[in-house]
Amino acid sequence: MSSEMNSDKMGIKRLDHVCWAVRKREDALPLLTQLMGMKEVGRWQNEDTGFRGVSLEVPGGTAHFELLEPLGDDSYLHRFLDERGPGLHHVTFEVDDIDTTAGAISDYGIEPFRGVQRGHGWAETYIHPKDSGGVLFQFYTEEDHHHDEHDSPK
Repeated sequence: MSSEMNSDKMGIKRLDHVCWAVRKREDALPLLTQLMGMKEVGRWQNEDTGFRGVSLEVPGGTAHFELLEPLGDDSYLHRFLDERGPGLHHVTFEVDDIDTTAGAISDYGIEPFRGVQRGHGWAETYIHPKDSGGVLFQFYTEEDHHHDEHDSPK
């Protein structure tokens, strides 16, 4: 299978964000904002999955950079940080159609990690680090959700 054919099968529209897992996001922010010139554009937390994050705009690009830190004692990020230390957590791509993307992953010989998950106006699937050589790849598309003008593909 050629890589050109494969990229068409995946339906990747763009790199959405790269995520760095840290113990405390406030400790990592100065490097990204003061030295690298990134601008903070949002903060959130997810009580259900046990993390909070910061989204940063990267100068000159369309992708964002995210920082994630554990929220609460039972966060899955504690295990990640204990095993690997702070570092790359995942890379996320926006795709045209999540089912097509999941099918392309399966056709390639990899079982999409956790299948296709839908909720909160979007759908996602993953390639697990054990199947990629060390990186968690996330693929998503928005569904049943209105698009703001600034969210339109460029």
